[in-house]
Amino acid sequence: MVLLAAVALAVGCGVVELGNPRQIVSRAIQAQGRLKSVHMEMDTDLEFKGATSNLGDASNFYRGEGDFEKPDKSKMTIKSAAGKTEVITIGDTAYVKMPGSEIWTQRDVSDYLATGVSPNDVTNYLKYTKDLKLLDRDDDMYHLSFNLDMGRYARVAGVPGVDPAVFKGMEARMEVWVLKDSFRVKKAKMDFAGDLTKVGAGRLVMSMEVEFSDFDKPVKIEAPF
Repeated sequence: MVLLAAVALAVGCGVVELGNPRQIVSRAIQAQGRLKSVHMEMDTDLEFKGATSNLGDASNFYRGEGDFEKPDKSKMTIKSAAGKTEVITIGDTAYVKMPGSEIWTQRDVSDYLATGVSPNDVTNYLKYTKDLKLLDRDDDMYHLSFNLDMGRYARVAGVPGVDPAVFKGMEARMEVWVLKDSFRVKKAKMDFAGDLTKVGAGRLVMSMEVEFSDFDKPVKIEAPF
């Protein structure tokens, strides 16, 4: 499972830049909340070390691409060493086409939700920043970094099947790139390492990047049957 991973103020024809990272994050949260749809591209590298479950010492790389439609629809194609998996989520229901199959099956969304990559997830990241810093800026974007309190995020996100207590006291290192002309998040990166022995997963080391594009362009996500 993928673990729990935009700003200029337009005045007339000109742009007023912001230098306070808190102001940038505040406007980014507002912009993310107004998004109706977005295209997502995700790269995730996971490594489990010393797991007591059937995970063993395992690592995997996932590459995903798809669309999000407000409030709770997504369609993703996820590629890994196991092959290509297609997942459509609508509310609490997931429709899954497994590698090598042409048949869609209906499942509970908690088993297949790619947590951490939707605009809603990014908004929650931005609400729980610690040690927030403005690292850089160029003509188009602000580049910020912060630490994310994983325990607080897990409680707020309400990810199905995830006990927030597991992540108590843990932090992830986050970076976000925010577009100056719209305050939308263009890219987010998460690096996390934590001991999940209590749930049989051993030590998890994860790096995730997600890039957003085609903001508010029409998309149509429907159940396959």
